[in-house]
Amino acid sequence: MARRGRKKGGPRYKRVVLSLPKRLYYVLNGIAMGDERKLNRLIKGILEDKLMESTVGELELYLGRAEEEEKEAIQEEEHPQA
Repeated sequence: MARRGRKKGGPRYKRVVLSLPKRLYYVLNGIAMGDERKLNRLIKGILEDKLMESTVGELELYLGRAEEEEKEAIQEEEHPQA
């Protein structure tokens, strides 16, 4: 009888750190009534819903916008306007 390979150990999900603007954080924290678990569940739900509705093309546009904003920020740092 053939042996099956072992499954990898460790957590089932990858941990992601997310930076939010303070204002948005306070709004979401208020909705979650200050409970960190509820806040994490709320953020996870929002992201999952958005990802389910988005196409790959739309998600790639987000990447393109982020790259353009980074380039603009670098150019402004190199050539500040007086």
